[in-house]
Amino acid sequence: MKLAASEKTKPFLDCQPMRAWRYNTNRLDISNVIAPPYDVISPEKQQKLCDRSPYNVVRLILNQKGAADNDQNNTYTRARDLLKDWQEKSILIREDEPSFYVYRQTFKDPVSGQTKNRSALLGRVRLQPFENGIIVPHEKTLRGPKADRMNLIRMVKTNLSPVFGLYKDEGYQVRGLVQDPLNSRSVFQAADDEGIVHSLSAISDPDIIAKLHAAMKSKKIYIADGHHRYETALEYARQLRQETGVSEKVIMPYDYMYMALVSFDDPGFIVLPTHRIVSDLGMDDRTAIRKLQEFFTVEPSTVSELEKVTAGYDDGGITFGLMLRDEKAFILKMIDKTKAKARIGQEKPEVWYDLNVNILGHLVFARILGIPETRWESILKFEHTVKGAVDPVRKGAAQAAFFLKPPKVEMLEKMGAVGERMPQKSTYFYPKLASGLVFYSHDD
Repeated sequence: MKLAASEKTKPFLDCQPMRAWRYNTNRLDISNVIAPPYDVISPEKQQKLCDRSPYNVVRLILNQKGAADNDQNNTYTRARDLLKDWQEKSILIREDEPSFYVYRQTFKDPVSGQTKNRSALLGRVRLQPFENGIIVPHEKTLRGPKADRMNLIRMVKTNLSPVFGLYKDEGYQVRGLVQDPLNSRSVFQAADDEGIVHSLSAISDPDIIAKLHAAMKSKKIYIADGHHRYETALEYARQLRQETGVSEKVIMPYDYMYMALVSFDDPGFIVLPTHRIVSDLGMDDRTAIRKLQEFFTVEPSTVSELEKVTAGYDDGGITFGLMLRDEKAFILKMIDKTKAKARIGQEKPEVWYDLNVNILGHLVFARILGIPETRWESILKFEHTVKGAVDPVRKGAAQAAFFLKPPKVEMLEKMGAVGERMPQKSTYFYPKLASGLVFYSHDD
């Protein structure tokens, strides 16, 4: 059938298998070499992972800095040299043929305590600008992390960790293919410090690969985690073409990015809240309460009640928790949303006002407390448990903590549909994807 010109050029999702590098299971216990994503690794965790194995992936994704670092020897060059060394020593081995991977995580729901499983399809996805509407972001990004990831990708020329993407699996077509045990072979099983079990299987049958490629073509991917790495990959590909003069008509390995794709309907899909710890409100507690009372009822509460309040999903930015010094806990309930929207004073789509992080940021912080968005990065820290957010306030390391309910996952699609992004750290998808599963090299 002959396609019209408009159909030939219409963007579509190009999800492909890859000849990945991966750890040699005959040489290593995979439990000793996987790690969380780089941006959730504390210095203490970093050291623990380094001590666990000389081949732990943290040495690639977050190599330790040294006092004598310079342009020739630094965290990025060491990651490059280690990657090459591990490949030469067969610590890392290359798959014989292109494969998709099925990545399963078995874990306990941190809220209910129930054992759950979440499955992801691992493959390489062709990069596309967001304006194409095929890859959809949901969070804003910062320049610092993107500069860091650019320095790393230029050195290693390899995607070391997957970007986390979500998609709709109408009719469970993809699920049927990846969950059939006859379609894949087991690669490894590993466990991390949180007791999460990570299982990886490979799909290399050409017929199954073709069916998966076809099934994914009509999908949209909503980035759940990894916005900085995705935007960096786009810019990296643009820069390489400019530097080398390679035509855009020639598809290169760096035009693809390694992604882990999870269905919105996956039974193990969980979103946790991300609470805000504020080092300085710019006023005393009493003044802050008085200002908040113009838009919220401020009811005295307890830490245990904060736990209950944040267990449910976002109610449209109506309810928040608050902890101040001297262990004073409060529940904030919005009095009049119309009044709140008028005070924010921004012309935004209606759905934008239904997101609690927007209400907290642009009403509570910016308008009520007079903390402009330019200061948020310097005074805010983020925590996913009530206890973790309460402790800094109790110890005097912060003045306040604001507690949020987790967003409903459909908000990613709704915000993407109107071209809006959430503030950074709006979502926390649990559990995090492991780094060290496979690696996608641009030297393909």
